[in-house]
Amino acid sequence: MKLCYSSTSPFARKVVIVAIEKGLRDKIEFTAPDVSDVFKGINPANPLGKIPSLELEGGELIFDSIVICEYLDRIGEGAPLFPADTLERAKVLTLHTMANGMTDAAFSRRWDNTALPEGERSPTWCARLRLAMEKTLDQFEARTREFDGKVDIATIALACALGYIDLRFGDENWREGRPNLTTWYDAFSKRPSVQETAPPDA
Repeated sequence: MKLCYSSTSPFARKVVIVAIEKGLRDKIEFTAPDVSDVFKGINPANPLGKIPSLELEGGELIFDSIVICEYLDRIGEGAPLFPADTLERAKVLTLHTMANGMTDAAFSRRWDNTALPEGERSPTWCARLRLAMEKTLDQFEARTREFDGKVDIATIALACALGYIDLRFGDENWREGRPNLTTWYDAFSKRPSVQETAPPDA
């Protein structure tokens, strides 16, 4: 299998954490995205131009991160990261959506602040994205008991989201006023899969 991957992408990191947790990392070859023209997309194999994507042995290409993660979960070893029970699965995927949405907001803010030309940036939209991040962080702070002690696709996505916020917006100190989430993240970050995939500048 070939994974189009960047060490600073929180979405690609989520896939690699799942691969490690499921005993599949050694079966994956990592390929670098094409960053020569980011406005045309950084992954030519994916019509959306995004990473990650996973090329299977038979040549099939699957994306995006949640699809790849579920595929790896099905073929890998160990406890499932996607619950089988219908209601429990819906709860976990809802938490995943919150975490992934927060990552999307942070990624979009980063893009607006650094990649767009000066005249095309939007302070108003960035403020809206920051508000979404803050509200989601508050939700996770209030709901920490729901996922404390669990290892599933939601907690993995949350760890990747918080790691990305630390990487790109560390000066905003998301930990302030959120002791429960801070304690959870400090503990979850000790997992070997999380430590091994930490972005280079984190």
